[in-house]
Amino acid sequence: MKNEFTPLVSVVIPTYNYGHFLGETIESVLCQTYKNFELIIVDNFSQDNTAELVRSYLDDRVKFLQFDNGGSIAAARNFGWKNSSGQLVAFLDADDSWHPMKLSRQVRLHVSNMTVSHHDLKLFGARSFGVAKGRRLRGNPTVQMLTGGNPILTSSVVIARQLLQSSGGFPQNLEIVSAEDFALWLRVGELGAEFAYTPEVLGKYRLHEYSSSSGRSASAATIVTNKYRANMSLGQLKRLDGWLSYAHGVSEASSVARRGHLMNAVMKASMRFKWRALVRILMLKS
Repeated sequence: MKNEFTPLVSVVIPTYNYGHFLGETIESVLCQTYKNFELIIVDNFSQDNTAELVRSYLDDRVKFLQFDNGGSIAAARNFGWKNSSGQLVAFLDADDSWHPMKLSRQVRLHVSNMTVSHHDLKLFGARSFGVAKGRRLRGNPTVQMLTGGNPILTSSVVIARQLLQSSGGFPQNLEIVSAEDFALWLRVGELGAEFAYTPEVLGKYRLHEYSSSSGRSASAATIVTNKYRANMSLGQLKRLDGWLSYAHGVSEASSVARRGHLMNAVMKASMRFKWRALVRILMLKS
């Protein structure tokens, strides 16, 4: 089609000593059916074969940047998109991968400069079954995320550059490491972003020993959401506390404390977390 929308998409991959995963990740981008992209790899001066691996790709679309991110993946992602040229920006973690049709399917969802699109990801690696599912955000997306949790995995996201510029990108506060993406989605929601979800598995999310810990994520999400509490209704606060309790319960080592968190989730959370909490309670040893 002559008038088909084919903007440049900047793909940002932050990495550090992930050379053993990175080749598969890069190949999944280069195999995209959508060809108008640039691939920006932001390396925190890895000590493995990362630099040699990236430089082996003789493709003008592949760009290799080294940047000391101070231990912050948010800083690496920000450095990447700020040194990119695309109208749209996609993020991909160095241990994840994409389906060949991912960009083709998502670009068509970007009907304005205020769009964020996302999709489901298949779990693989240490656990080879299951899907990390997103969900549609209707009405007020910020409130929907506060009361129902984060439905958006970073490796599934394509976002309008204008939104990144208006929001400032990922917050780099080290206290919220592992929830900096959630903080960004909440912020762009406040700015009026349009969230477009496609219920398709268009990529894979790798689980392994170095994956982000759920305990740290729960604590970081609690910090992120605290700033919104003053403007939430009692019902909204109840559902917020419910899913946070579930998140803490999943990672709690003590069975007694875990049961307490999960019971709180059963009493307060939205239905999607109530049943999950009930299942986990039934699985606990009495």
